Amino acid sequence: MKLRSFLALVFCLSVLAGTSAGAAGAQEALWERTEPGGNYVTVRLTYPEGQELAWADTQKLCVRYADTLEPVALSSLYKWGGYLFATVPAAQADRPLEVFQGDPLHFMDHVTVWEGHEYYDAPVGTDALNLRGVILGDGTGQLKADSAITRAEAFTILCRLLSLEPGEEPGFADVKSGDWYYETASAARAAGITNEPEYFRPLDSVTRGEFTVMLCRAMKTVGWLDEDAECKWTLEDWQVEDGTEIPDWALPSYLALASHGAAPALTWEETGESEDGGPVYKVRVESGRKITRGEVIEFVSSALSYVPLYPSPEAIAYGFDQAMPVIDGSTSTKPYTDAVYAALFDNYTNHPQYPAKHSKSYYSYERLISGEADLLFASTKPTEATLAKAKAAGVELELIPIAHDAMVFFTNSANSAENLTMEQIRNVYVDNAYTNWDELGGSDAAFVPYCRNGDSGSQAQMEEFFLKGAEIHPDIKRETTSVSMASVITDVEEAYQAEPLTYALGYSIYYYYQSATQILLGDVDALKLLAVEGVYPSDETIADGSYPLAGYNYAVVRSDEPEDSPARRMVDFMLSQRGQECVLGAGFGPLKPLEGA
Repeated sequence: MKLRSFLALVFCLSVLAGTSAGAAGAQEALWERTEPGGNYVTVRLTYPEGQELAWADTQKLCVRYADTLEPVALSSLYKWGGYLFATVPAAQADRPLEVFQGDPLHFMDHVTVWEGHEYYDAPVGTDALNLRGVILGDGTGQLKADSAITRAEAFTILCRLLSLEPGEEPGFADVKSGDWYYETASAARAAGITNEPEYFRPLDSVTRGEFTVMLCRAMKTVGWLDEDAECKWTLEDWQVEDGTEIPDWALPSYLALASHGAAPALTWEETGESEDGGPVYKVRVESGRKITRGEVIEFVSSALSYVPLYPSPEAIAYGFDQAMPVIDGSTSTKPYTDAVYAALFDNYTNHPQYPAKHSKSYYSYERLISGEADLLFASTKPTEATLAKAKAAGVELELIPIAHDAMVFFTNSANSAENLTMEQIRNVYVDNAYTNWDELGGSDAAFVPYCRNGDSGSQAQMEEFFLKGAEIHPDIKRETTSVSMASVITDVEEAYQAEPLTYALGYSIYYYYQSATQILLGDVDALKLLAVEGVYPSDETIADGSYPLAGYNYAVVRSDEPEDSPARRMVDFMLSQRGQECVLGAGFGPLKPLEGA
C-alpha cells in the first residue's frame, strides 16, 4: 500500500473511532504559489465561517483532500480574516481541498483526572500534528513523549509531514521488504532527506543535532528554507551556553532554523534570580543528547508555526506576494517598514527582503539614487547635497506625504524656558548668539546647543526651516554635534550640570522623540518639548498645521519608477486605510482620521 494511501486510511479510521469532523464543503483556492524548487504548491482557502467560532475551535480547523478525507500535513492554523493555507506536493495540486473541523486524539499517557476534571498535558503542538495526520501515537493510545525516538520513527514523521511517496527499492543493507519502515526508508531516500549511503540504521536513537539537520532538510525540500541563502544569524546572535560545541555538520541547520524562529530542543537550567525577581536560566543545546518524541513534536510544531512565509490578503491584493520593493529610509522611519511587513506577511522577518535596519537618511537617499533601493520612508526632504547628487545622476526624486510629523526642540525639564521663536532658533544655530538661557526666557543657566551631523534627516529639516543656505556655526559643529538620533536625546539629558547650572538644547523628529525618550531615558520626564512661536507640538497642532514646524513623512521614489511597479504599489498601499493603520501602528500621525479608529 502506498504511504499516502495508508495514512489516509489511518486517518479515516480515526474519524470512525470517535474524531468528529465537520466539513465545510470543497473550497476554491483563491490564491496559489509554487514554492522555490517547484516541488510544492501553497494555496489559500477561505473559510469565513471560522470567524463565528471560539478561538479554541479555530485551532481545530484544518485542510484535507475532499476525495479521500486525508489531511494536508503542511496546513496552517486558522488566520484572522477567514482563511487557511495548505502546502501540497505539486503532483497533488489539482486535487480538491476542503476545510474541516476535527477533534484531536488525546493520548492516554497524557490524560490526568483530578477532582472529577480531565486534564491533558501533551507536548505543545501535539493536537495540531495529530489533526494533520503527522503524529498518530504507538497504536495503543500512547504518545510516549519522554522516550528517545528512533531513526525510523523520526523519518516516518518527516515523510508524513512532507506527504512523501515511496520510490524504488530503498537500497539500504539493513532494510528489507516487510519491515514496517520499508516505505519510509524508500521515501526518505528518494526525497533526499537522508543521505546515508549504505545503512538506514532504523532502530538507532537520534540525537538533537541529527534531528535538527533532518528537519532543516525537510524545510528545504518544501522550499521554505533556501539552500544557498546566507544565514542572518551567527552564534553570537544565538545566546546558548554550548554553541561552540555544536558540530560543524549541524551548526548551519541550527542557525537556519533558529534564525527563522523555530525552537530546537534545548535544556533550560535555572541558575538564579534577576534584579526584578524573575528566574535566570542557563540554556544549552546539548546537540549530542538523544532527542525525545516530545521534543521532536515541539520542534516540528515550532517550525510549522514560524518558518512558512504566508501573505496577508492585502499582500495578495497589491501583488506583494510576488514582489516586494526594496525599502530603506532613516532611523526614525524603521517602524514604518516593520509595521508594513507585519501587515503583509506572517513571520515577516523571514522575508528575504526584510531589512534588519535602515541605512539612515543620507545613505538611504544615495541607495535610491543609485537604484539599490526602490522606495524610502523618509522623515525629511532631501538635503541640498542629496539633491545635487541626484541631479548629477540624472535622477528626479518624487516625495509623497504618507504621515504627519514635525521638527521639535527640547531641553531639560527643570529649565523654565517654554517657548522659542523662529528667529531665536536661527540665531542660535547660525550665529551662536546666546550663552545663557535667560536670554531666551529661561533659567539663569549656561546655554549649550546641540546640532546633528550633516547627513542626518534632522539636519535636512534644519536646512529647510532655518538655515536657508547658511551653515551651522562652526563652534557648535565642532563641539556639540550629536551623531545619531538616539544620542542627541541622551546628550541633552547628560549635559545638565548643577554647578554651574547648565541646560542643553536639541532637536529631533516629533514621533521619534515621543517613543525614544521612553526607551532611552531612565526618567521619561527628564526632558520636555518647547513651543515654537507660542504653539506647543502635539498630535493635534501638527495635524492641523498650527505648529509652525509641522510637516510630513514621505514615501520617496524615483520619478521614472514605472506605474505598476512594486514601489508604486507600496505608495498606493501606504495611502490606503490599511496603510494608514500601519502609520498609526508605527507610532506616527495618519493623514486623516481612520475609519473605525
